[in-house]
Amino acid sequence: MGRTSRSKITATALSALAAGSVIGIGMATTTAAASSTVSFTYWTSGWGTSEIAAVDKAFDTANPGYTAVGDYIAKSDEFLPKVTAALKTNTQPTVVIDQQPYDLPFYEESGKLIPLTGQVPATNSLYPLIKKSLFYHGQQLGMALSGFGDIALYYNKADFAAAGITAPPTTWTQLQADAVKLTDPAAKRWGFYVPMGDAEWISYDWEPVLWGDGGTLLNTAGTKATFDSPAGVQALSTWVNLIKDKVAPAASFASNGSFDGGNAFESNAVAMVTDGIWVDFATVPKGFSYGVAPFPSGSAGPSTNIGLAVSALFKTTPTEDAAGLAFIKFLSTPAEGAWIASQDYGEPDSPSQVGQPALKPIAAKAPGYNVFTNIVKYGGLRPIVPDWGAVSADLYTEISDALAGSVTPSQALATAAQEADASLAKNS
Repeated sequence: MGRTSRSKITATALSALAAGSVIGIGMATTTAAASSTVSFTYWTSGWGTSEIAAVDKAFDTANPGYTAVGDYIAKSDEFLPKVTAALKTNTQPTVVIDQQPYDLPFYEESGKLIPLTGQVPATNSLYPLIKKSLFYHGQQLGMALSGFGDIALYYNKADFAAAGITAPPTTWTQLQADAVKLTDPAAKRWGFYVPMGDAEWISYDWEPVLWGDGGTLLNTAGTKATFDSPAGVQALSTWVNLIKDKVAPAASFASNGSFDGGNAFESNAVAMVTDGIWVDFATVPKGFSYGVAPFPSGSAGPSTNIGLAVSALFKTTPTEDAAGLAFIKFLSTPAEGAWIASQDYGEPDSPSQVGQPALKPIAAKAPGYNVFTNIVKYGGLRPIVPDWGAVSADLYTEISDALAGSVTPSQALATAAQEADASLAKNS
């Protein structure tokens, strides 16, 4: 899910890299490459011209004999068709940086994706759930890219003080009780914002509620939906009850077709909202004071959702592929990973990046940055299975129906699961 405007969910926040040091691999070591430069191309949907130039320069400086040539191809929702077309005509780049990890199985089907299993040592340093998400049918299809977003709880400090609430809620049960105290029907102000409407954010924001109650999205094989479980019904009921109890607005604050919980929060219509570090409250009234707390825990424990971007390697030529692998390794080292995260308030994907100097100024500038960093270890990720986009669309459509009161949580999830199973079977 790419970042296209303020207050939209992002799978990643990407920008320039600082120079680092990664030794070349295979035939293209710095010694062997001294007399000739190996050039390779990578495609991205997340970096602009200046970011690409900085990445290329940093990599080339650290890897004499290699020349990286980056190219912005399309925004995130148009990226897969562009890459698929190139694979069909054998004009694919050596590396892709994709904001939708569930594109990886489609690339694998082409026979031109090079698995990274055992080839990128930094994989073992990733947070366990991030590492797990990169594997499909036993093979590592791509490498995590630092600079992603996760979700936490924003709360209005003035509203909390007025209601006599001394600390943000740590669980959904506590949030429900606090939302009652924070709601003023006469003033059309509510305690919490539940996303409604027709948007990808809805399922993304609900998934950590599911995980917090011990639920899962799919079975281990990725062939069948499992979110229509007692845990799933409990998690969806949490949202539905907030609206039924009139402590959350029964209308969407979306604008221009996208989720915009930031609007609801900064306009002082709601006292709490779950959102990411990418939220920009630049337009809030002067003196508006807010805090950031971990995403509320469910009955099974804490959770959040990680919108990960990935890099992947394609078959081109042996020398280009060696250069491409060196590039992926370069992006995955602690210093470079931390630099990526620092450029747009993204999060590090490995504990080895957390203490890097590049992140210290960001933590000082961004309210709650350390909160987002600390909860990454609890973060779940969407499975990389073919047609996840369709599964997610089925899910957020039915969640919206349940929030509108036209179906029960159980009915909504049963319908979404039936539709998801059909999509998964078609692409299995």
